[in-house]
Amino acid sequence: MGAWDTLIKGNDTCLDIYSAFYDRYNQGESPSAISKVIFADYQGMFEDEDDRNNSLFALAFAQWETKSLDPTIYSRVRDIIEGEQDLQVWKNLGADAKTIEKRRKTLHKFLEQISTEKDKPKRRVKPKFEFETKDLVNSLSPDSNKAIRISEEYTNKNYIHTSGLIMWENGGGAILYFTGHGMEISASWLDSQTLEVTHQNEIQFGMKNEKAFFCGDEVKIIYKGK
Repeated sequence: MGAWDTLIKGNDTCLDIYSAFYDRYNQGESPSAISKVIFADYQGMFEDEDDRNNSLFALAFAQWETKSLDPTIYSRVRDIIEGEQDLQVWKNLGADAKTIEKRRKTLHKFLEQISTEKDKPKRRVKPKFEFETKDLVNSLSPDSNKAIRISEEYTNKNYIHTSGLIMWENGGGAILYFTGHGMEISASWLDSQTLEVTHQNEIQFGMKNEKAFFCGDEVKIIYKGK
């Protein structure tokens, strides 16, 4: 097991399941529905001899915190702790007597905790939403009336898509977009009314406009694969 952490959430298995539960809980899903998904998604852990106990502890803890502790889950956890099944797993993995004793105390304290229902369920935490862009192109036209901007867009550090816009001082809009993180694309003004976009041949555009205009100012867009 490497480093011995006797805390209930002191191992990757427990943390993975506990975090997965709250990822959904904070999105507004019901605890009972989440538990079914957890059992399906982490079936291997719940069936593995070494991971089973920590998986059940994690689920029981999350259910207890959200006032949804399943009596069957509680009963299984109680049997594991009172029957010292988890301690036997630790012994088989090579834990020494001092570590086993610390784990025993942790388990009984945990069982005592979840044996008393909470007054209120744990509050849902609104998921943080961060929107970011990474500019690939940001170039002003020769007449300085408009600009082309091509950017990769991200939410919470996850790539969404790449979009291109031509913007005038008081308006404008999208001319292209595609999904393909890291795909090469560039753009250059041939003159104030002509824009050349050079891109990887592999890019599959969801939008690929060949013209853009605003208040009588029209731009022709030429696409070149490479």
